[in-house]
Formats: sequence, structure tokens, C-alpha cells
Amino acid sequence: MKKTFLRKILAISVILISACTSAAQTTDLIPVTIQLGTTHQAVYGGFYAADQNGNYAREGLAVDFIEGGPNVDQVAPLMDGTAQFSIMGASAVIAQHAAGKPVIALATILRRDPVVFFSLASSNIVHLKDFVGKKVLATPNVRPRLYAMLAKADIDRSQITLVDSSSFTDLYTGEIDVASGLITSAVLAARRAGHPVNIIYPDDYGVHFYSTTIDATEDYVAAHPDVVTKFLRASFQGWAEVVEDPQSVGTLVSHYNPKADVELESASMVASIPYINTGEDNIGWMKPEVWAGMLRTIRAEDESFPSLDITNVYTMKFIQQIYGDNRS
Repeated sequence: MKKTFLRKILAISVILISACTSAAQTTDLIPVTIQLGTTHQAVYGGFYAADQNGNYAREGLAVDFIEGGPNVDQVAPLMDGTAQFSIMGASAVIAQHAAGKPVIALATILRRDPVVFFSLASSNIVHLKDFVGKKVLATPNVRPRLYAMLAKADIDRSQITLVDSSSFTDLYTGEIDVASGLITSAVLAARRAGHPVNIIYPDDYGVHFYSTTIDATEDYVAAHPDVVTKFLRASFQGWAEVVEDPQSVGTLVSHYNPKADVELESASMVASIPYINTGEDNIGWMKPEVWAGMLRTIRAEDESFPSLDITNVYTMKFIQQIYGDNRS
């Protein structure tokens, strides 16, 4: 695997250098701003690597980051030009498109869903069937995944008790039986607190969601295809670099957030690697059937959700230009 990724890094580097020799010889860099979904953390590690390792500069770009948070509108900066790119979950992109916002996904970084369900190892809750009769923490954004899993396993949702909000401490004390959260943060936190856990993956039940995507407005993509290509190419190289050296991510994060727990951020990236490097195709690659499956899952839970043409929510144009016919 390591040799494969080294070859990918070299291939992208050759394209990057040959495409931007003139840009490297000038100080007239194109300013590009990225709207993040949260505060600075490991989930953006590849973008940080592309910035700090000079990948963006070699493409003629000067990149800046805007931190996000639970109350931050990630689309507004795209619409008013404050930001050129935003990092959003794939389901959020679908929802924005359904709301009439002309946002389009250009690539996906976390290509497996890091949202999982987990229980204490001592509980013997290791399969979906073990949820029956148990209290399960599932926030509204997680419920479509859970309901799809239950349907596939032929389990009626009335057989479990749903909890809207709770703390992970309630799992440790037995107030709830199953929690849900990111394997790259919530599960890590549980283990660091001394609580071994069982993990139940939606993927194992045929429920596939993309997570982190790179997004822009349709107008910006149409007006600046060269900038989009340069940004994606440099970003993919950055992500290939952190896949090779995930332990470096903690230090990368601390450049933007000096208070970051370097060890935890690096551990989070190590846990993320199987979701970035799936072993199936190149970093950033997207599959039409996964996007279509996400929409079906969302509409199965919410019948009022619009029936979209899912192919308008994402584009493979730039990924295919960068990688050519080589998917892996």
C-alpha cells in the first residue's frame, strides 16, 4: 500500500509541477478561502498539509481557512464570495441542493461513513439485532442511517427506544445502551477514558454514506475551472501525504490551533485512514451509486424530501481530468 501511495504522490507531483512552473516563479498568487465545518482539527489534515508543504503555492494559490461550528452557515460564504470552497458532509450538500442552493460537490475525502454506533464491550451488544429492547442515542441527522439499517435487518424501529440527546457519560453509567458518533472522535474519546467499546458499522448493513466533501457554487466552478483544478490537485497531493504520514497531522493542526491536543489529532487521523484510503480507487473519487443510495435513504425517512436528479449534486469532471483513466 505504501509503495502504491508513493507512486500516487509522485504522479500528482509531476502533474502539479509541470502545470504550474510559471506560477511558482511569481508572487502573484490567487487568493482562495476555504470555509471549514468546524474548528481546526484533524479532519482537515490533508488541506493543512497542502498548505504547509507548499502544494497550493506551487499551483499559484494562496489559501486561507475560515473556522466553522454548529451555528455557522457554510453555504452563505460561498454565495457571497467570502469563500470559494466549503467542506461539508455529503448529506448536507444534498439538503442544500434540495433547498435551491446551487452548491455542487467536487470530490469526497472521507469516502466511508465515520458515523458508527457503539456500546460498552461488557454489554455484549455487538450486532444490530442486539439493539432490540435497548436505549439507543440517535440524533436526527443520524436517524436515517439507523432506520435504513433496521429496515435491511427486518427490525421494526418500535423495538428500540430512541434517545434524542444524551452525553457519552450516560453510556458509561448505563443510562443508555448504545451511542452514536464519529469513530474518529467519539470512539477515540471513549477508549481514552478507559472504556473498551463494540462498534456497529452502518456499512456492514449496506448503508453507505459519504462524509467530508469539497464543495463550491455552480457559478464559481463554471467561471473558474482552472482554479478548481489547481485547488483539487494540490489538495489530493496533501491528502496522499498525510495518508503516508498520519502521525504528522497533530503538528499540522497545531499550526492553526496552538491549543490542539497533538497526540489526539494524530490518533484521529490514524483512525481516519481506512475512510480516506478505501483501497478501491483514488483519493477524492466518487461513485454515482453511493450518491443515489444516500438520496434514497434520506427520502425513505422523509417522504416530503424532494426527488432530486442526484447527478446535479456532484461532478466528476475535475477528478477525471486530474487522474485520467487511472482510478487507483
